[in-house]
Amino acid sequence: MTSARGLMPLIALLPVCSEACALTGADPDAVSVQRYTVVVAGTKGRCTGVVLSQDIVLTAAHCLLAGNLRVYASFRPPLLSEVTQAVAHPNYKAAEAGSPDLAILKLARPLPASFSPVHLEPRWVGEHADLIVAGYGKSADNDKGANLVLRTVLQHVAIRYSSYLTLTGVGESAAGAAPGDSGGPVFSYHGLYALVAVMVGHAGKYTVAIAIAPNYGWIRETMEKMGGT
Repeated sequence: MTSARGLMPLIALLPVCSEACALTGADPDAVSVQRYTVVVAGTKGRCTGVVLSQDIVLTAAHCLLAGNLRVYASFRPPLLSEVTQAVAHPNYKAAEAGSPDLAILKLARPLPASFSPVHLEPRWVGEHADLIVAGYGKSADNDKGANLVLRTVLQHVAIRYSSYLTLTGVGESAAGAAPGDSGGPVFSYHGLYALVAVMVGHAGKYTVAIAIAPNYGWIRETMEKMGGT
């Protein structure tokens, strides 16, 4: 991740590639949120995903462009599962800033017991809240991504829009979004990790995340239709 100094025009917020932007400068995560996250990789790129159930994963809709998606614990270890079905949010439009850049993936087989479904927060996060973001993206501009590591960092809500958030570094932190973090979770923490948003890109040094609250109903409805376990 990288710290932010200014806000680019809204149209620049959404990524234009299948690899989103990652947590350059963030610290490797021990075990606190690893059980909620996976790598979503295809033939044309990779992203991060959030575990909704043992066989359903939430990620960014633009990550579907990677094609032939599979899910890994990280990029190098053995394959966890192929993706058998991918449903993008019906209102997602790649050319529209603030569009609900979300997709839900159905897996061919359940994830191991070491993974746990995340708690979805249906309420809006408070303005200027401090949040925890996590992703399997690059750790530095010259990171080749040969051995992806989940990284986490504390970020602060800079601006809360009607459908998404912009986040900045906290204190002297310079960590911010970079390639590979799209689909990565944004958590609030009050004794429990609660998913409040999903990273989809960046504007300058700001991290951009689609909020769960306005999309909570669609997520639950789609999970039910997919028959997640």
